[in-house]
Amino acid sequence: MKEDFCVFLDAGHGALDKNGKYVTAPSKQFQHSQGNFHNGHWFYEGVWNRSLTNRVAAKLNNIGIPNIQVSHEYLDLPLNYRVDLANWYHRNFKKGLFISNHANASGSGAARGFEVYTSPGVTTSDKVAQFHWNNVKELMEDRISYRSDTSDHDHDKEARFFVLTRTVMPAILVEHLFFDNFQDASLLMDDEIVERFAEAQVHTVINYMNSL
Repeated sequence: MKEDFCVFLDAGHGALDKNGKYVTAPSKQFQHSQGNFHNGHWFYEGVWNRSLTNRVAAKLNNIGIPNIQVSHEYLDLPLNYRVDLANWYHRNFKKGLFISNHANASGSGAARGFEVYTSPGVTTSDKVAQFHWNNVKELMEDRISYRSDTSDHDHDKEARFFVLTRTVMPAILVEHLFFDNFQDASLLMDDEIVERFAEAQVHTVINYMNSL
């Protein structure tokens, strides 16, 4: 493996502060009519994003791949701070890969599925995204549903998200199912599902490192 490589991990949005207050936008939480999530029927996206990101970081640490979490333990740090931090380390410490972890919401509760995003156009990020799509499909199979855009002959969707367009290294943003859909939210609370998502991310990191 490359010794001069680092993974910059971003857990999207904020989470629960020391007093148990959810410190991010109201749109990043959803109250279901049933089920037990992070606070009774409430699902907190920022809390879930950190549970996955922390698991990925632990797995990378176990196999000796340097990684830095640019998101805070619970604060919803500005996007430019997270990106600037990753860019600084990329330029001054080790070059690497940026991964931003999220769960999605449609507003209607009807949408379901896994998505991976890159910035518009043909970039190295497209290769990373395809690695990740393949790894998730291999590990998840039909446990989840999938949403893709194959108009440009790959599976990633393209968007001008800040963390994708302002990073100076390859970057992907992963939407892990829809937390305002009860079936998807229930899957996100399944420890085996979280484990498979985390393992797929580690496989993607290794795939990309081996391709350099």
